Amino acid sequence: MKDTRNWQISINNPGVIVEGVEDIAQCVYTILTTIKGSDPLRPDFGSNVMKYIDRPVNEVQSLLAYEVIYALEIWESRINVRKCRYTSDETGKSNIYIEAEVIASAAQVTITINV
Repeated sequence: MKDTRNWQISINNPGVIVEGVEDIAQCVYTILTTIKGSDPLRPDFGSNVMKYIDRPVNEVQSLLAYEVIYALEIWESRINVRKCRYTSDETGKSNIYIEAEVIASAAQVTITINV
């Protein structure tokens, strides 16, 4: 029997439904890219990740990891974050890599967020 409790419309393709790990990854993206206070009905929703994006990686690596883990502990209860890494290249492209364990299945997932 298929678990239908968690699904949503794809952000990238409104004609597609995402479920399982794809649903979790999309929720993680939404949490991390939503600035706290920007949702008037849930002013605490989101994270402070965006305030660290334009700063040097070596200065914000630990602060950014803390913000990611803290926000996901509050808003995404389906995973346990094991590792978080932030990278930025010379072109200005930044990524957040999250290694996590899906609680219901103990499956290991890697989620990449382009910011």
